[in-house]
Parts: sequence; structure tokens; C-alpha cells
Amino acid sequence: MTNVRLEDLCNATTLAALRHPRWDPELRTFEGLNPCTFWNSDTGVDVSGSIDTGQGPYVFQINGPLKTKDHLRLWTDDYHPGLIIVRGDLHARTLSFGNGARIFVEGSVVVEDCLFGQYGDRNAVLSAKGELRARAAFLANTARVYADEGVRSLIYAPLGSWESLTPDIENEGVGDGIQFFDPSVLDRYGDLDFRRAIEAARAGQALFLPGVEEQFPQRLSSRKTF
Repeated sequence: MTNVRLEDLCNATTLAALRHPRWDPELRTFEGLNPCTFWNSDTGVDVSGSIDTGQGPYVFQINGPLKTKDHLRLWTDDYHPGLIIVRGDLHARTLSFGNGARIFVEGSVVVEDCLFGQYGDRNAVLSAKGELRARAAFLANTARVYADEGVRSLIYAPLGSWESLTPDIENEGVGDGIQFFDPSVLDRYGDLDFRRAIEAARAGQALFLPGVEEQFPQRLSSRKTF
């Protein structure tokens, strides 16, 4: 599969052209920010290869669905701010987001395999108006996912990520990953290594030990994140 930058699938625009009452609070972050790039897609994005947003700062507005049959990487570097607004559904085989990337989806999020969120000092956010579905969602303690219609996924996250939802497997960094995950995706302390896990998921390799996923039948139900 080929890799493509999201900006190559969009048209350059301005902050003023992206103004919308609903998004003004988020867009104010980018007022006077230089350098910063602004991008717009009038028809949505649908490609077979993996998509990368680049390092930021950036704002993308996709006026339709955002879809890839491969990996979707929504990140910034050095904690630069980034904003991705998807005015439709988001669909990917695997997905990772982190640092300053904030993703707002007006439809549903469907990830065929695994979803990963990291870093961000609570600025790494993936939020959907519809439902969020993934085989498993792996979150570090400063990344969050929200979905108005609930999350349908096995959830690996720290306690306290949501007031109303307890993770299926706790990400507390106490070396208990050996109970759940294939040794190839663990660090030397026995915890999940996100970099290795993302690479393995992209390669189609198993992250969980045999039988682990079946221990959590609630993963098949839609659960509220608020």
C-alpha cells in the first residue's frame, strides 16, 4: 500500500474560509499562529493507501467521509496543535492519533481492527457524534475518545478516563500486560509498547493472547463515554 499526506488530497484554504459557529472555539487556537496550514476537501476522501497528516500545526476540514483501507495516522509533532473536522463518517483499517491532534467526526467512526491514542496532555481527542466501533481501543493516560452514541470496542485505558465507563483492561503500567498481550508487543517491564503494537496491528498480527478478547463480551455492546 502507498502512503499519502492528507494535504495532497485537499485544497489549500484560509482560516476565515473555515469559520463556522460550531467550530469557532476550536479554531480560535489557530488565530495568528504562524506557521500553520489550512486545508479543505469539498467531496470527502476515500483512498486505498495509508494517510498521514504531517507534523502540524494544521487544520483540515473534510466535507464528507474520510476513508482509507489501510492506516490512518492523525498526529502532530512537538505537541503542535492540529484540528481535523470530518463532516461525515471516518473509516480505516487501523488508526492512531496523538500529541496535539483533535479530531471531530460528525458521523460515526469505524475502525476494522485497532485504534490507538497517545500523549497530548489531554489535547489528543477523537470525538464522534455517532458511534465509535473498533476491535480494540488502546489509550494512554492523556488521550481520550468520545462518542455520543457510544463506543463498541474492547477498551484498554487508564482508570478514570471516563466517569461512566470502566476500561475492560486497565492501562496502569504495573507490568500485567503479560496476562493479555502477545510477548512481541510488550516492553521490558511487561506493559504494552504502543509503537510495537501499532506496527503489529498494521501488519495484521495478533496483539492479544488467544482467548483474551472473548473474556470481554461487553466489547460487542455500545457503551456510553459520558
